[in-house]
Amino acid sequence: MIPNRVFFIHLGDYLPWSTGIAILSAKQIQNAEETVLYIKNEIHGEGFDLIKNKGILFKQIDEDSIFSDLGDNGICGNTYKILENYALKADLLRLALLYKEGGVYLDTDTITIKPWNDLLQYKGFCGQESLAFPQKLLDYPQVKSSNPFLFLIAGFRYAWSFLCMNVPHGERVFRLAERFFNLAVSNAVLASEAKNKLIEQAFAAINEMDEEERLRHFRLGPRLLQQITENKSSEDMKVLPPAYFYPVSPNVIHHIFCKNSAKRLNKILLPQTRVIHWYNSIEKKYSGEQLNLKWIEKHPTSAFAKLAIDISTLKI
Repeated sequence: MIPNRVFFIHLGDYLPWSTGIAILSAKQIQNAEETVLYIKNEIHGEGFDLIKNKGILFKQIDEDSIFSDLGDNGICGNTYKILENYALKADLLRLALLYKEGGVYLDTDTITIKPWNDLLQYKGFCGQESLAFPQKLLDYPQVKSSNPFLFLIAGFRYAWSFLCMNVPHGERVFRLAERFFNLAVSNAVLASEAKNKLIEQAFAAINEMDEEERLRHFRLGPRLLQQITENKSSEDMKVLPPAYFYPVSPNVIHHIFCKNSAKRLNKILLPQTRVIHWYNSIEKKYSGEQLNLKWIEKHPTSAFAKLAIDISTLKI
């Protein structure tokens, strides 16, 4: 059984307002025994101002302790020290922390919508997202297929998601073809009990990689999780459909930032949705602005603004 604790990881000094919203939403909605933010240094910023004195636990990352006794011959700790990209470091940290303590890990570009108490009965859980490209076409330069039809189909999926991102009510249009998309697990929401055997398999898989492979983007994150789960449920990890954490595809989620999308929030989300992963790559790529109170004031009718305002004004 998964312990009712939730944690986030932030390795920078400045905590964005949107990260504060992610943490605060989990604290308010889930009512976990503890909500933890693991940090490298002292933090500051709009996000910190939002969550300080709100019952959030701040824990300093002690990498020597976290990466000790994993049964991985020290490879994860050594790799962590070599990595420079914070996202790749966080991939390793979440695995080690879940293995040591258990709980529910959330990325900082999420908003908690509903509690997940009913999911704590499993030994672990994660969710699938709807992707245009299957893994065998993504592992460039080691692409595992030369079948032109796979590339053609993936191209049609991508074009469809791009269309859905740009047309009004695109989330509804997306669902007309959603069943044709490739489903793959993501580690943006990842939960397990301590000493989970599937995470032991992850450490074993990391041990088998050469250094160049371990340093590749996504390799120790979603690609590794896809490898060890084979994108299906097992005794140690319940794999949930996209509705739970990724209700629309990465591009289509752009609609939560669009004008008047607050009115359609119950269409963008689904009855099973517990957490919405909004992909900070979308923020950087399409909004061109940092998500903060100024952005909310400029886009008050967006779904993101509605969610954020409800969270930031709720007293806890």
